[in-house]
Amino acid sequence: MKLSYTFFFCISCIMLRSQENFNRYFDEASTLVNSGDYIRAIEKFSKAIDLKDGAANNYRIADAYIFRGFCRTMLKSYDAGLKDINQGIQIKPEYVKGYYIKSQVLLGIKQYTACIQACDQGLKLKPGFEDLIYNKWEALKALKKYEEGKACLRLVLEKNPRSIEAIKYIGATCISQHYWDSASYYFSKAIEIDPTDLMSYYDRGISKSYLKDVKGAQEDIEKAMLMDTTSKFVGYNNLGFFLKMEEKKFDEAIVFFTKAIELKPDFAYAYSNRGFSKMNLGDMKGAYKDLEKSIELDKTNSYAFKNLGLIYLKDSKIKKACEAFSKSLELGYSQSYDDEVEKLIQEHCK
Repeated sequence: MKLSYTFFFCISCIMLRSQENFNRYFDEASTLVNSGDYIRAIEKFSKAIDLKDGAANNYRIADAYIFRGFCRTMLKSYDAGLKDINQGIQIKPEYVKGYYIKSQVLLGIKQYTACIQACDQGLKLKPGFEDLIYNKWEALKALKKYEEGKACLRLVLEKNPRSIEAIKYIGATCISQHYWDSASYYFSKAIEIDPTDLMSYYDRGISKSYLKDVKGAQEDIEKAMLMDTTSKFVGYNNLGFFLKMEEKKFDEAIVFFTKAIELKPDFAYAYSNRGFSKMNLGDMKGAYKDLEKSIELDKTNSYAFKNLGLIYLKDSKIKKACEAFSKSLELGYSQSYDDEVEKLIQEHCK
């Protein structure tokens, strides 16, 4: 049978239109993702997926699934989002981007073991991929596997001894371990590499405060405040929390927390800390007011719920204290800080 040139031309036109439509919907979806319009982005990615036969290659199809999954997770449809991301990975199992985005999602929903597995899968394909290493470190840190986390970061430093991110993350791990000398050492190294690194001054100041180097801590915090006046509210909060509260000078601490709130009225942690200080000065009404404001501003603040529980406890409201402690635990207090809340529940709630 003889097929005409016209037949082949028509087939080529159909394929070209299909590819153009896939690309158009994909590009429109990508623009919507960048603007934060995840609902419409999902619609566009879905249309692109319907036309996936017109995609230039399987990487583009995998991207459509992966990014649609990302959008769904941003709308808190985690199961559907992960299903899409896994579909993208199945299409191109050698595609590192899929494992990275999957690990980001799992980290965000606190599925730390699954996050580590996703990171390991990606790192098999690209061993030096720092973003995956940092996600794995963060998950290990949340699981309190501190030495394993630091071992990951040292892999980065083997290739780049001046990686300020890896150095700072080791310092942050040392803070979680309460290794204050080591933390101060690593933040000093970060400052040597970048003398303008604001957060390293703040974090070194925290480390020095626990080493009872009050003068050094204050100097570091105040230096950071001078370097960036827009972050002064952080500095006032740190001066109140790490210096004045540690010295049990709660009236002086309140002055700093109030200054922080004046600069940033929606700073939930300053309200929480000021409420705790007021409790210690016997101002129970003021303490409740500040803690309620802190939680109103940030309903995910596990530290505020812990402090609220302590205020209830001091006010002999045991049932409410236990409810607040349980909420704090549910929000991840133990992963972010220490086992204080678990001990409080064991002591007062069982």
